Amino acid sequence: MQYRIIISCNNKKKKVVFKNNDLSFITKKYFKLKDNNKVLCPVEHIAYKKVKPVKYEIILMKLREKNDTPFIDRDEFGRTTEIEDKNKKWTILYKDDYFYEEKFTLFNYKQRLTTIEIIKNILLKNNKTILVKQVNYINNKVLIHQNNDFDIITCKCVKDAERLYNTLYEFYNSNKLKNIIFTGKISKNKNQVYKSIQEKTGWDEFKMYRTKSRP
Repeated sequence: MQYRIIISCNNKKKKVVFKNNDLSFITKKYFKLKDNNKVLCPVEHIAYKKVKPVKYEIILMKLREKNDTPFIDRDEFGRTTEIEDKNKKWTILYKDDYFYEEKFTLFNYKQRLTTIEIIKNILLKNNKTILVKQVNYINNKVLIHQNNDFDIITCKCVKDAERLYNTLYEFYNSNKLKNIIFTGKISKNKNQVYKSIQEKTGWDEFKMYRTKSRP
């Protein structure tokens, strides 16, 4: 019998992770992948053409046979429902949420950074001339201020900016860090903030005021 483990994206196959003919072996492989799937700030939106919610799942499947027991899951309202392969070639044995670590775009950085990299390379970066750092956000942009300058982290949408801000704050709070001030969503002096962003980046007004990374 052929078995396989796949990752799905919004109920469509994203990739095949593993194949095997031994149910016991591939089941252990499945639960190892599931249990080791730990991330700090998971991807919740994709920005292909436009920003939209995304859900990844890890699924263990077998080639379909006539008398297979259908896989039972719950929908968004908590109701039980049968889940099956649309092509009717495979039977689902196990299905769980799967997470990818989000990566964020930073102004003047060549590569996108994970939350852990942002914490290590920006939030916790040591500099004797920096007495206090400040973290806040406006629209889909998280700002980390230090030494009369600031880093701009552009997120896919406002919700992602709020998640990143809250994740940084939780890290700061749980590790009892000092010399970092979290001031939340910028609601006052917005025009001055936009002016500072434009002077630093040279962005046009459309890019500066937008709330999503895609229209």
